[in-house]
Amino acid sequence: MTGLETAFFTLLGACFGSFIAAMAWRLPRGVTVWGRSACPACGHGLGVADLLPVLSFLLSRGRCRHCGGRVAALYPLVEAATALLWLACALWFVDPVEALLLAWLGTALLFLALVDAQWHYLPDSGVTLAGLAGLLWLGWQDVPALWADHLAAAGLYGGLALALRLLVSRWKGREALGLGDVKLMAVAGLWLGLAGLPLFLILSGGAGIAHLLAARRWGGTDAGEAGDVIAFGPALCLALFILVLVGPLR
Repeated sequence: MTGLETAFFTLLGACFGSFIAAMAWRLPRGVTVWGRSACPACGHGLGVADLLPVLSFLLSRGRCRHCGGRVAALYPLVEAATALLWLACALWFVDPVEALLLAWLGTALLFLALVDAQWHYLPDSGVTLAGLAGLLWLGWQDVPALWADHLAAAGLYGGLALALRLLVSRWKGREALGLGDVKLMAVAGLWLGLAGLPLFLILSGGAGIAHLLAARRWGGTDAGEAGDVIAFGPALCLALFILVLVGPLR
């Protein structure tokens, strides 16, 4: 990409970051995803000047222009993170179509991680978008042999996750590893293929353990004990995106 194309790509990422930050707030609360953006405090509709990624937050000093209510810092953080994610994809991949598909995947995974970290579930919409990007990526590679390998991997990853869910749920006497995690595992198989399974299990397991230890250390509770729920989705999302960038696909 040229410098101008890369700048546009990065700006587009920031706009998508604004969108997924809003969706991560709306979807779990049952708020329509099609309605006009409004201040959560006063309900006043937001105009273009209020919706400029990162810039609007800085210019308004993190407050609503209409009621003075605080705007969550999560919004500019997600916008900046998504912009950087798209920039990284633009710089990492020579093929602009591949860069777009990987940026699409990263955005969907960031959305899933945000929702799961706060609400402990993975929306089907986000998992579907990540899977659709994987199918388009496979089609773009124009290597017929990849289809059999990666579709088989989707079944294997998802099957292992489902078996683990059933075994642990039976052992603990309560639901363990949500169905959203099972579906996301299948999507990971679609992207990584059979060769990616060992690395994916190691990396996602390590990230999940790190999350558990951090929650126990700084979460104020004995996370993982006495029925406490620990979101595993962010670990799966992180492992998948890292391996897509530097793992078996490369």
